[in-house]
Amino acid sequence: MSIILYPFNFGSIGSDIDEFFTELEGRLNANSDNIKSAVKNVVPKITGDFHVDLCETDTSIIITCDLPGIEKEDISVKLLNENTLQIKTKYDSEVTKTDEAGTYHMRERKTGAGQRTIRLPADVAKEGVKASFKNGIMEITLPKVVKDDGVTINIE
Repeated sequence: MSIILYPFNFGSIGSDIDEFFTELEGRLNANSDNIKSAVKNVVPKITGDFHVDLCETDTSIIITCDLPGIEKEDISVKLLNENTLQIKTKYDSEVTKTDEAGTYHMRERKTGAGQRTIRLPADVAKEGVKASFKNGIMEITLPKVVKDDGVTINIE
């Protein structure tokens, strides 16, 4: 007896779970900052439909995504609020059993749409956001909100 292995992609499940916890965090936001930080720190992030690196510097947050085979026009990036970023992609490859090259016996390349909702580790400003896309890699730079420590008053 032989065993046939079928690959299973956990990507879309991870994206759904990321979205669920982002929505849960938004609902809890109105209740308490303690609950919000507990959800943010206890719940792990799970990989979604594509891979993302998130880097924080003193002044900005940099997100890098691997999006091979996707055209720039098929990517949508939206800052939902000061600490949540949403990235959506479309894969417009039509899946058929045959084409001019012959009959396919296996089709593993992704088709359809992908989405990631990313909770950011700090609040970001809407102004000054930059995004670039080259060779299937997208980089988004989000400037962090500068917290005002108040105004210094000179004593005479």
